[in-house]
Amino acid sequence: MLRIGVKIMKKIDFTMADLQPMSLGYEEGQYVTREVLKRAEKAYQYFHNKYLELVASGVEPELRDLLISHDASLEDFVGRVRQVVKLGYYYDSMGVFSVYLEYNDTYAELRDYLNSRGSIDV
Repeated sequence: MLRIGVKIMKKIDFTMADLQPMSLGYEEGQYVTREVLKRAEKAYQYFHNKYLELVASGVEPELRDLLISHDASLEDFVGRVRQVVKLGYYYDSMGVFSVYLEYNDTYAELRDYLNSRGSIDV
């Protein structure tokens, strides 16, 4: 017997609690130090691994797009912080301001999506 077009849905456990370790630990105006870079890299790696796992599971397009956007914003933030630290402009918080705002926007969109659902269907 062949079944065509049947999609089996399973629940994925991905909640707001999963987003907490992805927090940058950075606030607007804070000095951009090696410690900020270290925390940002850790947050990015954690999220990137979770993102790859979820996308491979076949999440719905809306969530996939939110995950892609947030992953890209984290990657941009890490890249900009790495650049600022490398140049030694630790006081230059304006050097990361635009990517920090983008991170905040994508985080808020993902948070709102997760808060609107009890679980994620895949």
